[in-house]
Amino acid sequence: MSRMDGTGTDDRRMHRRTAAAWMAGGALWLAAGVGGSGHHGWRFDVFEALWITADLLLLAGLLGLRRLRPYRTSRAGDIGTGIAIVGRVVFVAAETVSLVQQTDENVLLPLGALLSALGMLALGVAIARGGVWQGLPRFGPLVMGLYPFVVMFPLLAASGGNPPVAAITGWGLAAVVVGAAVRAHVATVRDGQQVTPWPSTTARA
Repeated sequence: MSRMDGTGTDDRRMHRRTAAAWMAGGALWLAAGVGGSGHHGWRFDVFEALWITADLLLLAGLLGLRRLRPYRTSRAGDIGTGIAIVGRVVFVAAETVSLVQQTDENVLLPLGALLSALGMLALGVAIARGGVWQGLPRFGPLVMGLYPFVVMFPLLAASGGNPPVAAITGWGLAAVVVGAAVRAHVATVRDGQQVTPWPSTTARA
């Protein structure tokens, strides 16, 4: 079986690692969001460290998806993954700046959010259309891309630049959904179900 179909032993291992990175990163994002608001001193440092670790795990998850290519040869998938990776690197830099300056207010944070959202939106559409993942799990990455545009950014605009922490925290749950989608694909392969290939030109005609 090919790497793109994700049915080989090495691919199953890579899928499990990628799923673990997304789920752990999402869980840490949730933990940082729930407990990390309004702190100062060492508590601020602890929760900033959680944000940074979450971002690094999500970056690892993105790199895993880039290697697995569940969007097949889609150029939009490649571009989206690249933008999302850059966005997550910006997030790591932003949280590091926040840790050094002891404040959440820096221009890199919204930039990281925007790049991550745009990248995940393009990647999510490419995966949903790619035909590698089947059923509801194929929409997992799209949920990650849509969430900021449906929840975070509207609340950001409505609040004058100070959205509820819960809105930002919820993005971690969307990341967990991505991890669950990757694991669901692994389970499908393990149960012996074959991936439906792209329809041929003849079949579409």
